[in-house]
Amino acid sequence: KPKVWWRSSAAFFLICGWMVMIPFSTASHLYCAFNGKYSHILMRLDQTGIAIASVMVGWALSKCPNFTSFLSVAGVCICGLMWFGPEYLRIHVEWRTVSLAGMVLAYLSPMFWMRDTFDWSIPPLLMCFATGFILAVFAPLGAYSHPLFHVILIPYTFYVSKSAMNYEQSQESRLLGMDPEMSLEEGSCDEASRVAASRWAPDLGMEEIRLQVSDCWNTGDAKAHEYLVKDPELGEHPQKFDS
Repeated sequence: KPKVWWRSSAAFFLICGWMVMIPFSTASHLYCAFNGKYSHILMRLDQTGIAIASVMVGWALSKCPNFTSFLSVAGVCICGLMWFGPEYLRIHVEWRTVSLAGMVLAYLSPMFWMRDTFDWSIPPLLMCFATGFILAVFAPLGAYSHPLFHVILIPYTFYVSKSAMNYEQSQESRLLGMDPEMSLEEGSCDEASRVAASRWAPDLGMEEIRLQVSDCWNTGDAKAHEYLVKDPELGEHPQKFDS
């Protein structure tokens, strides 16, 4: 059964990412609409929001701390040059646009290398990305290009969210034992995340089971899983087993 979006940690990080961008982007575009030109400070704030959101979306699509750390370092470098670099880097817009486009491609990359099967959100996402990049950088339709770029972000956001939530659900299903023959491959981040899940187990007389697994870039060794069993009479008792 699909998980409702408000109980998904991936959805939470995606929403936080979009909400970080909205105030800065709105302020920058309103300033341009009323003054006929962009503010360099507001544009940098807008692009800083994109960098921060890229880290959050990267986590939602990968659930891998190592990969998210890589995105964080890249974002800090871009923002550092944007705000404290030489003057031509602080004013020049094109290099920031290209750098952030590369960061977007980086956070989308787990859809290729962290999925067991082909992710069918990839084709429409790439079409949205390519079209949006052309509209944002080359503006082939003149004044209509940038508004159309923002319209394209609507299906783009949908397919990113769909991929992240499907990936999260597949990982939780496997870690909860729906695939008992599952093996953890060495060097894989497929199982890398901290998963919290609960389900009803009336046959065991338990009210709730929570399974937490934390591992990334695993070595293939036996993993210790902890069940926290809450019994109405005895309270909570941690139980461990090796797999």
